Amino acid sequence: MNLEIVFMAISMRISDFLKVAHPKRRLPMDMSVISIESLAMNFSQTLSARGFYKGSLRHFSPYQSSGVLQINREVIGLVLLGELLVEFSDSQRIIEMGTEFFLPPNVYFQATAGEHGAHFLFARKRMHLDS
Repeated sequence: MNLEIVFMAISMRISDFLKVAHPKRRLPMDMSVISIESLAMNFSQTLSARGFYKGSLRHFSPYQSSGVLQINREVIGLVLLGELLVEFSDSQRIIEMGTEFFLPPNVYFQATAGEHGAHFLFARKRMHLDS
């Protein structure tokens, strides 16, 4: 996948992006473009009610890593394509396509994309004084 497709994702609906990025790729099991789009839409539309800021779309190339991070707020996310390996000091978890994830505040972690990279949405928790 080239950079042009990644930039297109920012201004496209998720379903349109998935069709361009992987036009011939079959999604496993019951995961269709429509169901991924509905998951993404539901995730995005419920962020405010759940106390989170507007979500951001990110793409990691195959095996790309975030490096070790620590965030002072809760983070939730949704993997749209591919998979993420999230490692904490005492555990690790593989988050697959269509799965929502949670990262607790003030914990060191590292996220690494799988063999085919990863596209995911994420959002940070609002603080009570934020508008």
